[in-house]
Amino acid sequence: IFLAPKGIIDDIQAKLSRTWWSGKDEERFWIMVPWKTLCKPMDMGGLGIRDVRLFNLALLGRQVWRLINNTDSFCFKVLSSKYFLDGNIFHAKKVDKASFTWSSIVVVAEAFKKRFGWQIGNDEKINTWTDNWGIEGLNKDVVISNTLNPNEKSVKDFWYANRSSWNADKVKKVCGKDWGDKICNILIGNEG
Repeated sequence: IFLAPKGIIDDIQAKLSRTWWSGKDEERFWIMVPWKTLCKPMDMGGLGIRDVRLFNLALLGRQVWRLINNTDSFCFKVLSSKYFLDGNIFHAKKVDKASFTWSSIVVVAEAFKKRFGWQIGNDEKINTWTDNWGIEGLNKDVVISNTLNPNEKSVKDFWYANRSSWNADKVKKVCGKDWGDKICNILIGNEG
């Protein structure tokens, strides 16, 4: 699976649209409803026709999900040995002449990284400086950089380890009162 170039996706969408409206690929047709409306699910007023670009991203997203959750798979072992040595797909290194498949996966992984956040648990994988953690908008931009020790890289450094509860004073010092209050309301799970 790979990320199809925009030109190919646009061409497929255009052919689907032409075929839908005229019944044939080459005839002239009159568009009665915008294509975006047809691509909406039926319960939202559309016809449920798949948007090719979103479908392509979803298929690649599934591969990213598999790489995150199946660390014992052969695919994970091969890709991680070359592209993300620390085992975290979101911290992939830049490689010259990466495979087209890997380049496609990286695009989707970056989209995931920007739009999704971690659930706070008992693991140290959430990096204070690079990851979104817990709440939308809660990331490195919130951290007041001169108040945080550079060695404190994990979100876990913000709570009392023996109690699995937030160190409210430290959180508010590093992230400010408003964000500090929001952070202290995030539940810390029992699983990593």
